[in-house]
Amino acid sequence: MNTLESMDLPPEAYNDTPWTLVLPWLARHVAGSLRELTDLTPAPDWWLTESPAISSMAIPHGELCKALARVLVLSNPEAAFEESLPTLPLRLPISTVVLTTRARTTLQRLQVNLIGDLAGLSVQSLFDVRGTGQGTVEEIVATLVSLAILRHPDSAQGQTDSERGDDVDVDRRPISPTNPPAHDQLLEDLVQLSRWRQVRGETDHPLFTVAIEEGAPGELEEAVQRINALTPEDIAPRTTTLDSIADLTALLARLDDRQHLILRDRFLAPTPKTLQDLGTDLGVTRERARQIEKSLKDLLVRTFHYGTAIGNLLASMRVEIRPIAALPRLINRHPELDRIVPGIDVPLWLVLDRLDDYFEVTDGWAAAPTVAAAREQTQGLVEDFASEHGVIDVEQLSESVGMPITELHEWLAWCGYVSYEGRILIRTRSAGDHAAAILAIEGQPLSIEDIHSRMDGGRTLRTVANALGEDSRFIRTDRSSWALQDWNLEEYKGLRQEIGREIGSAGGEIALADLIQLITSRFDVSPASIQTYAAGGDFEINRGMVRRRTQAQSKRKTPADTRRMFRQGDHWRLRITVSNDHLRGSGFPVPTGVATLLGCDLGDVVELGSRLGNQPIRWTGTQPSCGTIKRFLEVLEAKEGDSVFLEFGPDRTFDVTTMPHSGLTPIEQAVALTGAVAVEDSHTEVLAEAVDLPTDAKPRHILAAYYRRGDEDIARYLEAAWTRSPVAGDSASTT
Repeated sequence: MNTLESMDLPPEAYNDTPWTLVLPWLARHVAGSLRELTDLTPAPDWWLTESPAISSMAIPHGELCKALARVLVLSNPEAAFEESLPTLPLRLPISTVVLTTRARTTLQRLQVNLIGDLAGLSVQSLFDVRGTGQGTVEEIVATLVSLAILRHPDSAQGQTDSERGDDVDVDRRPISPTNPPAHDQLLEDLVQLSRWRQVRGETDHPLFTVAIEEGAPGELEEAVQRINALTPEDIAPRTTTLDSIADLTALLARLDDRQHLILRDRFLAPTPKTLQDLGTDLGVTRERARQIEKSLKDLLVRTFHYGTAIGNLLASMRVEIRPIAALPRLINRHPELDRIVPGIDVPLWLVLDRLDDYFEVTDGWAAAPTVAAAREQTQGLVEDFASEHGVIDVEQLSESVGMPITELHEWLAWCGYVSYEGRILIRTRSAGDHAAAILAIEGQPLSIEDIHSRMDGGRTLRTVANALGEDSRFIRTDRSSWALQDWNLEEYKGLRQEIGREIGSAGGEIALADLIQLITSRFDVSPASIQTYAAGGDFEINRGMVRRRTQAQSKRKTPADTRRMFRQGDHWRLRITVSNDHLRGSGFPVPTGVATLLGCDLGDVVELGSRLGNQPIRWTGTQPSCGTIKRFLEVLEAKEGDSVFLEFGPDRTFDVTTMPHSGLTPIEQAVALTGAVAVEDSHTEVLAEAVDLPTDAKPRHILAAYYRRGDEDIARYLEAAWTRSPVAGDSASTT
């Protein structure tokens, strides 16, 4: 049997029954509603008015089956195949169907021998098979669609077991190939891994390392020794040497005069011409010039895929750029980037920068896909590496991201971060954050004057004093010196001493309500401040009783401390910006706050359930990462630059949702950025809950929490909503 791509059948080979009978679920979709199908042919409702025999005359078989499969996967994941595809040839052996080894392995794990064995299963059943991704599911479903729309006169199409007769059991006997499909899949995967190691310049390195128990038989020890001696060259010997410049020169030779003009004047010129000017030069409309420009980019993507010299170079660079790299360092590792391309007299890196969406250079920084996206990723990365007080050990971060320390300092400065005593401070927006970072680095109490002198200016001494006095992270150790409260130094006439004294007087624990009443009766202290102190540092609240903490607080990042992560009820949401990588199906890093929420430790993989199959969260590298969300984005019809939320629900559930309508007022816009929808007069409670504060928290405490987490976009909206006068430094008053 031919593959879907190569099948070329006459109309009489197809079922001439209406589409809505062959694939009943199509009847639920009105004309023009399915972009995947309307793009195949000018007819906007062909699946409602035609039959497979008619449609096949206008649409290639492979494109037709793949498009229908994608719609079925996204819109009917729970429906049994016998309902979605009632015309399947149920007695057809799987062994006669052309499938990749990955697809065969999935069906083998489901113990499928006949097409009929799939009747009671669904798309979700395929997703539930270990090691099965979306590509494999879509391949199997496209093959089933292909079988359903063809005529099968001799295959008892659509019959039940009882209708097929007593010979069903004979047909169901498993077919025993020489090797299980997983054997072939393993060999294919080893070859692919070997070629990647070659691209990365690790030709002579061992392909992998296998360990065996001490005392195992000598024959096994010898086998393991041979396996550990394998190199990429042993599995996939290289027969030719790829040449990036030669490949690009060959492509340039294929361009026509119009494409050459656009390449020179639009992509490679220091000041690119507008599409309108190009249209004038070419004697065509602006739209036609845009089409020629797009065709040139599309040609590059189609030509230089992974496996070609340039495709391999781009893939290797994307690994080295984590998330950014200085262009000179990349050129040092890949000298061909600096070679001049004949005919256009510019270096190869400039051509790739201008023509390829995977690669961009700005101010001497190389990023994949863009420097702006790299800066966004850096913000998340530094949050994970920062201490509780927003201080980064640059040496540790350098080892993790693979960037030289000097280069990393330069990049972080380019991103706007402040350097102090060889460390990087990631939170300096407020005077309190800046002071906490300085004290954490100094490691000893300082006077307000000393703290102020170590800042970069722009704040008054009074602003710093007010920040220290109102922030629970600081304590006074004497009349003029301030320290971080987590140093556990004796506090000078502070609230913590009062809480400790009351706990001691009560015999070791005291009801929170009683503690608040006792302290507020003697001091001008708010109940919220007492509750905050009673729940942190040396103390904890358990079942309404306050006592001294028996176990040290974990220093690991929590969801409540994580930038762009918000709570509503028993759900947490992480806001991300959709990138080209997300749309292509790549995995991506997530903050450690997500791992903390899910109980995912270093080396773990957590599988979350979702409406579109299992969703993995891994911590097998330097930071946690999320598997592809491409299928969710396709359902949402999300575009690059959109804001969406990764939603983590109870019982380890997962979803991707869009950002609610932001409304008109600053407070409504702030709520929308948390992913919540608030009714009138509940905005403050929703915003407090989002950062895990009590719902009766004061606006100034809520505002400080958002600034402390690094959610400055939300904080600016809150300032606009709550301040009574224009913001001036950090001294603006809030409600």
